[in-house]
Amino acid sequence: MLPDFITVPSTSEKCLSPELLLPNMDENLEDSKPSSLKYQKAMMSRGTCPSNCKVCRHSATGYHYDVPSCNGCKTFFRRSILDGRKYTCLKMRKCLSGTEPVDLSRRMCRACRFEKCVEAGMNPSAIQADMKTTDGELLRKEIMIKQKTAVDFLNTPQVIMSFEDKVQGIIGKLTVMELKIEPLYTGGLPPGNRDIRKLDELIDAPLILSYDEIPNLKYCPSVDELTGEIKPSGACYIHCGYLASIEYSKMFDFAHKIDVASKATLIKHATIMCADIMTAFFSYYQRKSDRLIHPNGMFAGPPKYRYGEAGTKYQASMQRTLATVLRHELNRIEYMLLKAIVLCNPGVHENNIF
Repeated sequence: MLPDFITVPSTSEKCLSPELLLPNMDENLEDSKPSSLKYQKAMMSRGTCPSNCKVCRHSATGYHYDVPSCNGCKTFFRRSILDGRKYTCLKMRKCLSGTEPVDLSRRMCRACRFEKCVEAGMNPSAIQADMKTTDGELLRKEIMIKQKTAVDFLNTPQVIMSFEDKVQGIIGKLTVMELKIEPLYTGGLPPGNRDIRKLDELIDAPLILSYDEIPNLKYCPSVDELTGEIKPSGACYIHCGYLASIEYSKMFDFAHKIDVASKATLIKHATIMCADIMTAFFSYYQRKSDRLIHPNGMFAGPPKYRYGEAGTKYQASMQRTLATVLRHELNRIEYMLLKAIVLCNPGVHENNIF
């Protein structure tokens, strides 16, 4: 399962929401931040039908008065406002508490149902009909003032989010993470340089998003004897894929809550798969190729003899990953979610971090 918290560390970790921490992203995400607090305004695209009614928790038929709701609750709210009706609950105003759909075989408490409509954020000003009574006009103004007051004075956002809202939020954050991490893979190491750090050094190092920040790169170029130029290499991109996946794992909040041994176990079991998925998806999605291809345009050929059987098995594994990506025609959203699921695999041996 995906983690409840995702962190993208940087020089300024400014919390944008109670679910995710993203650095320096105020400008990029300002438009997508929810503005309502207890009284929810829908966050999803209006082209997407929501799953459940925010009042009775049965299937919603669409957005009614700014809230995902069913026809029954929509009509009930409309009539109550137009008629200026006020209801009284005889059971401590908890008739619609819980998370399961309301039992429709029994009559719903009208007071609790109306309160639920208001709490969900149903907008009385969106009702396109004349008020039948003075009481209706007074009730509409009362609800609008109540909702505006709640939005203005509550300091901590408590947005009632639908399942679709949460998924869209996760996708948005994963997109930001990918945009930050992809240059590590596509840019490659500076020509002729090698990253000679060991795994334990990588695990403990702070997040690196640029090769300029890698300490002690070793310059040991392989020079073409005929041209005198540095030979292009595909092997460095395999290393870059690993490095990008390791740095990607550091962006998740749980990475800062586990010990070094757990981090090493997670990296050994998950980041290689994430790197393979990245290489396969880049070949398919960016290069439009049915063969493994590196960002510099070189095809991944047979492994060198010195790598032995391990190199052959690894090459076959990468090719199978590409074949799977091609077969399912993976899109970018599916790719990002798949990588996150692989990294957050609760079945990793010797690792009880989830």
